[in-house]
Amino acid sequence: MEEKLKLSPDSFEPLAKGEAQDNEKIAAPSLTFTQDVWLRLKKNKGAVVSLIVILLMVIVAFGSTPFINKSTLVKSQPQYANLPAKVPGLDAINGLNGKIKQGGVWVDAYAKNDVPKDKYFYLGTDYLGRSLAQRIIYGTKVSLIVALVATFFDLTVGVAYGIISGWKGGRVDNVMQRIIEIISSIPNLVIVVLMLVVLKPGMTSIILAIAISSWTTMARMIRAETLSLKTQEYVLAARTLGESPTKIAWKHLVPNLSSIIIIQTMYTIPSAIFFEAFLSFIGIGITAPETSLGVLLNEGQKNFQFLPYQMWYPAIVLCVLMIAFNLLGDGLRDAFDPKTRR
Repeated sequence: MEEKLKLSPDSFEPLAKGEAQDNEKIAAPSLTFTQDVWLRLKKNKGAVVSLIVILLMVIVAFGSTPFINKSTLVKSQPQYANLPAKVPGLDAINGLNGKIKQGGVWVDAYAKNDVPKDKYFYLGTDYLGRSLAQRIIYGTKVSLIVALVATFFDLTVGVAYGIISGWKGGRVDNVMQRIIEIISSIPNLVIVVLMLVVLKPGMTSIILAIAISSWTTMARMIRAETLSLKTQEYVLAARTLGESPTKIAWKHLVPNLSSIIIIQTMYTIPSAIFFEAFLSFIGIGITAPETSLGVLLNEGQKNFQFLPYQMWYPAIVLCVLMIAFNLLGDGLRDAFDPKTRR
């Protein structure tokens, strides 16, 4: 039989005092939930680019208020009517150098209308000679204001209604959900038309329509999640310790509902922007001489065959705005809940 290998005490070298080896220790920085979400969001290039685009559009729209007001928007200049875009330094690009195609030939519209050489309209003018760039910036501001109003009602009425419905449960929950079903069954367009019976077309009627119906989706989602959260151990412990429902909702429910609230808000904003643009386009929202992206689309489609740029520019801005919010919403959804990522 083979001899067993015996190790003598001399085969081992003890570590010096104070030294230790721990090869299995995993060193990683401690991150909060918010930091973890931000790290995941930064990896989504589309969401980051969308966030930058949205911030730029918000800064331009609201930062232009001292320079663009209603008086400059409604002031007509017939001598500058229907001019194409003209951008300094882009003289070689037709369509951006003040030239327009007429009868198959590019014609310098600025020289034809005796426009001063130092006068530029970066996105052209409309049929009354008003700057399209200024009207698009102001229209974007109006659309964002409508989106902020929708967000406000989502965060106040929708969240509060959903938490109360889910927390109370039973008969109270049943009654509150039937109310939501009744409101949801009425199309938004019908609500706006009813508003027009009392109010004239404009921002007020759109805001009231949003106030009545925009919060129902948020309320349903919050209610469903509250039904699940209220049976969790930490909520039951808080109730056992005598915490009031208001404190439990604020300290425990709202933080755990934050991901749903933020994600749903990101989807509410583009829906509200499109809703305003649609109403203004069909003539029952904001109307001329006021401006919004929907009004600009309505005015541009009348001359689309001959002056397509008057419709293309506001349409591009509207598309970029909605796509950016949708991509950011998808990125936030994946960041808050990686398991939903495909």
